[in-house]
Amino acid sequence: MNLYDVNFLYNELKDDSINAIVTDPPYLIDYKDWDKQEPEFHKLWLTECFRILKPGGTIWSFMAHCDKTGKIKIGNNFTNIMEDIGFEMDYRNTLVWARQKGRGASKHLKSQREDIYFGTKPGGIPIWNNLQMLREVIAPYVKDGKPRGWFLDEFGNRVRWTGLGNVMTYTSPCWSSKPEIQFHPAQKPIMLIERLIRLVTNEGDSILDPFSGSGTTAIASLLSNRNFIGYELNKKYYDLSIKRINEFNIFNYPGFNVDVDKKIIESIRLGVKLDKKVVAKIKNNIPKQLLGDINFKNSIKR
Repeated sequence: MNLYDVNFLYNELKDDSINAIVTDPPYLIDYKDWDKQEPEFHKLWLTECFRILKPGGTIWSFMAHCDKTGKIKIGNNFTNIMEDIGFEMDYRNTLVWARQKGRGASKHLKSQREDIYFGTKPGGIPIWNNLQMLREVIAPYVKDGKPRGWFLDEFGNRVRWTGLGNVMTYTSPCWSSKPEIQFHPAQKPIMLIERLIRLVTNEGDSILDPFSGSGTTAIASLLSNRNFIGYELNKKYYDLSIKRINEFNIFNYPGFNVDVDKKIIESIRLGVKLDKKVVAKIKNNIPKQLLGDINFKNSIKR
């Protein structure tokens, strides 16, 4: 893990050296002092990201949908800059983070939306890991008296495995529904960032965050066994994030992303036999640090 308290624009990273970039830059909507930047700001840092990123590498970047007046489509301007620099955009992978805590308003809808844009650097084959999640089945489909595509978990809930969607709801900030101390006004949920990282990289890959802020991307990189490089110009946030990263211990957290993941892992450890599809999804969807010495062969129903 390498975190530097210098301006990212003065980095010394080599060309084509980073697997993925996951970042939350200033939006230029006059939100805080650090959000006040020159108009060319996005072009400068994105150009550096394009240089550093490996061919086929990915960038996820948070960005405001519009300015505070609702008149300027900031997201459109931002993606136009990305395309002009050379990023290949895939708007099917544009995410909406639905904050459960929104900015209040009396004359327009409450702001609970933040967009996350997705681009790749041409010249290589992008990584895409089709992560799965367990989702409650509201209207179960039955054919010939048998469930189709869903099953009962050990607690009797109707659930099914499904791919991640382009709308993600997380309380800000939190870990597995557990609140964290928030010391940065733009702090993001760990598990949201962790999912973005694992979608487009493999264990041991390098993750860059040019605007490290509270260190959330660093924590998510530790969770997913990736190598982190970050830059944070604000000395206050740099010092606080270093403390947060140094105190983080993955084994202090008993769950992973959602409670059902934790319950399934605990069931396997207790010797409960599960359907092989369930075991396969869990095995592929959770980092090795949390799985420990689980014997999957002994956990499959015969």
